[in-house]
Amino acid sequence: MHDIILMPCPEVSIIILTRNGKATIGECLKQVYAQNYTNFEVIVIDSASTDGTPDIVNNFPVRFFSIDVKDFGHGKTRNYGAKLSKGKYLAYLTQDASPFNEHWLENLIRNFSDEEVAGVYSRNVPRLDCDPFEARYISSGWGSDREVKSMQNCRNYKKLVFFSNTSSCIRKDTWEKFPFNELLVQTEDQDWSKRVLEAGYKIVYDPGSVVVHSHNNSLKILFKKYFDAGTAHIQIFKNRNNVYLPLIPFFAAISTLLDIRFMFFNNYETINIIKWVPRAVVRHFVEATAFWLGLHFDILPQALKRKFTASGHY
Repeated sequence: MHDIILMPCPEVSIIILTRNGKATIGECLKQVYAQNYTNFEVIVIDSASTDGTPDIVNNFPVRFFSIDVKDFGHGKTRNYGAKLSKGKYLAYLTQDASPFNEHWLENLIRNFSDEEVAGVYSRNVPRLDCDPFEARYISSGWGSDREVKSMQNCRNYKKLVFFSNTSSCIRKDTWEKFPFNELLVQTEDQDWSKRVLEAGYKIVYDPGSVVVHSHNNSLKILFKKYFDAGTAHIQIFKNRNNVYLPLIPFFAAISTLLDIRFMFFNNYETINIIKWVPRAVVRHFVEATAFWLGLHFDILPQALKRKFTASGHY
């Protein structure tokens, strides 16, 4: 770790949201403070953690703030962090995403030499213990080629607007014009990207900025995650044509075949591939069903929405 100097006028404000992140937040902050680029401040906003997360965080020279769980929102709390910030740029990082090396931050910031760039996001690589389904998703979604996105090079609109606040950096003056949508249960990052792209800005994916990030979620957590993703999708894109109910078994089968191919080409042992296949079928069926329900959240009873969501906003 470099010698830590608190910057009175930091160029970058790194904003991290925490909630019971004891397992990962220490490594995350250790890697943040090992960066070559040092003109930054760190703002941590904790949502009433009960596992000792604040004790770990306060071992580092961060600006620490605490909020009630009921006051948390993915867009709302990120906006709160931006309002607290002193920097020209806002770097967002989740508590379970650790910068891969000392170049993470400088490789985000370098993209702002182009005045038309509003935001940049990092490459994700999976943790060593990552399950093969999540590993395939990350490998296919975060490639090795840099991308500069604008409405002028729009071929696939959903891919164009993809943006990830797992690790990102945006101009504060652009955020002031386009704050995060506080009404969405999640996917505030892609909603923001969609709006700034439509306003004529560029978004950059820079694979030279890398974070280690993956989840091995239970089926219950996956269901809630995909339900909320479907809910956000219909609110952002105003269409329900992503998942058709009769085709969910077909989707699960195709996704499982892709998992098998991924495991085969990544030298998984045959016995382990056989072990993972039934889990893959169930997982992808759950994902697609939950996403379909989220797309139709507006016709669901309130009691079901409260049961299905991870947000607690119903």
